[in-house]
Amino acid sequence: MKTLHPESKIVNSWSILIVLTTIYNYIFIPFQMATKGSIISNSVLDLGFFLDLGFDSILIFDLLLRFNVGYIERGQFINDKAHVRKNYLQTDFKRHLLSCIPIDIVARLFYPNLAVWIIALLRIPRLLRVFDSLSASKVWEDSINSNPVIVRLLRLLFVIFLVEHWVACIWFLIRNINISFHGYLQALYWSVMTLTTVGYGNIVADEQTVQELGFTIFVMMLGVTMYAFIIGNVASVITDMNASQSRFREKLDRIQTYLREKKVPQGLQKKVRSYYQYMWEYNRDTSTDFLSVEQYYLNDLPRSLSTQISLCLNQKLIESVPMFKGAEPQFIEQILAKLRPIVLPPEDYVIHEGQIGHEMYFINHGEVQVFSEKDNKIIENMESGSFFGELALLDSVRRTASVKTLTYCELFVLEKSDFAQVMADYPNFADKIEEIAEKRRQENQSDSIG
Repeated sequence: MKTLHPESKIVNSWSILIVLTTIYNYIFIPFQMATKGSIISNSVLDLGFFLDLGFDSILIFDLLLRFNVGYIERGQFINDKAHVRKNYLQTDFKRHLLSCIPIDIVARLFYPNLAVWIIALLRIPRLLRVFDSLSASKVWEDSINSNPVIVRLLRLLFVIFLVEHWVACIWFLIRNINISFHGYLQALYWSVMTLTTVGYGNIVADEQTVQELGFTIFVMMLGVTMYAFIIGNVASVITDMNASQSRFREKLDRIQTYLREKKVPQGLQKKVRSYYQYMWEYNRDTSTDFLSVEQYYLNDLPRSLSTQISLCLNQKLIESVPMFKGAEPQFIEQILAKLRPIVLPPEDYVIHEGQIGHEMYFINHGEVQVFSEKDNKIIENMESGSFFGELALLDSVRRTASVKTLTYCELFVLEKSDFAQVMADYPNFADKIEEIAEKRRQENQSDSIG
């Protein structure tokens, strides 16, 4: 069998089954021990037996599968079979082996009338798998397809539920509550009330036995600790969710205060506020100082990785330009590295008719209008994926039309000097571009946006 990557889809999908198995055991083992199986019908007990058998089979299969799952060491994927086996035997193997030994199944075969709570007691080693579930949740938290804040919040809520469930089962057992599902709900109510320090279970101390008093005191102390744990974690989650928005509000407040102090006209203040609000929607993070998200985060990556991401995001924009078609991949990569992102508000001029051009533009998002100021005529509207001003890269020509934004526009700018620098490294392709440009001058001289 081929060695699997620990972050592959197969392993991640399999880890979901392991988590479900752990959840099943953490819920039903204490429940069966507390109720002694008395509130469960025989048909449900039979179903439980087959569920136990099925989940145990998953754990046994997982034990064998782990011998074929590689591991990451110092950023390197280790897939050598001998190293993988040795690593597994030295780390999780003993715990996994102990957790999947079917002692309860064997006991049922030799003692068919064995009490349900004893069978549940024999299944306690299954709970050792909780460490695998925690590791899986960490992997999901770091997954590119999930929101880490939501994963942390769900994990916190589930841990809280499990603690309350276990406390309820223990209280159910020592309190000798009426053995029924309603009795379990009463115990769960007491558990929630006590752990959340709301009413400490509404139990009068004089009416409790020594065991009940001792357990109640323990749960109260646990509740205080758990309360602090919950508040701290929830506060951390909320802070993570709103950190970017808080920075944005703080920055916007400072800017608005400055504009008011300088007595800037209300209309202009409104435009500035609208611009910043759009930039918030565009970036979702003011820690970038309103740079492009790509520009901000890619600066920290190695050049090879940042180039691959730029290719993935913007390659189609470059390849849509006729004179760049058929270019070498390395040429496209260098052009992408020279692109400079800008964001413009509505009704803002990108270029003016008659100006000498020094750059071309790619529309990543938004809509612009091309028009002639001299003839007072609209030539065309251009949307995402379009480009204009490409002749300025080849000649020092004046713009033959004006371009202004109709909506908020996210543009990429390619400067003439940067283009010339790239072309110097590709002289053969430079000749081809000159031929294409000359043909375009002749065909579209009347309406091109040079």
